Amino acid sequence: MEAKTLLEVKNVTAGYPGHVALKDVNFSVAFREAVAVVGPNGGGKSTLLKVIMGLLEPKEGTVLFCNESLMKNREMRTKIAYLPQQSAINPHFPALIEDIVRLGLYGELGLLKSVTKEHEQRIIEALEKVDMARMIGEPFEHLSGGQKQRVLIARALISNPVLLLLDEPTTGLDLKSQESILQTVKDLSEKEKLTVIAVTHDQVFLKNWAERVIRIEQRLTFDGSSSEYFQRSED
Repeated sequence: MEAKTLLEVKNVTAGYPGHVALKDVNFSVAFREAVAVVGPNGGGKSTLLKVIMGLLEPKEGTVLFCNESLMKNREMRTKIAYLPQQSAINPHFPALIEDIVRLGLYGELGLLKSVTKEHEQRIIEALEKVDMARMIGEPFEHLSGGQKQRVLIARALISNPVLLLLDEPTTGLDLKSQESILQTVKDLSEKEKLTVIAVTHDQVFLKNWAERVIRIEQRLTFDGSSSEYFQRSED
């Protein structure tokens, strides 16, 4: 799947009945880029993620992933993993951490196929990537907020995605957990060579992880390097 451009968002206008959330948005993302999406609440960031995942069809324009339309080739969606905001996850879900990660195999296994030794090894490897394999056997609800977030990232990684989408990955976490998630995402970007797009308001996360910043205020109002973004903010 090597190509210079992984994702293309072309002239995209999207929204819901009676509301336009995105208007004529254009940008592309290369393989292995670390891209932060910023903007005001209600500015269209979450809508953009849904469009990229192929869950919301644009009213105008198109989204290409590896030169394929996700609306036409739904199998390509398995190459995109998504981590929602913490508020979308039940923190008291009654399961062990490996059970949580195993849920990421649902799209591959469905309801009928059983988990094999190869699948179990993939679960361990996904947890190793986020430094949580040492806690296999631990109930999910006993973990700290940062540990839960790392397990959920492992669940996203189990499908071996090419693109990882994160929605506010550090929101609601204490400082130590924020630093832990920052390091985990940096490792995924650098060591695992994943392309990562993260919606975030976290300024520390932006400064210490993002190579590039895209600002969405219904329209795209900024697209440049992290240093350019912060210099512009200070002017």
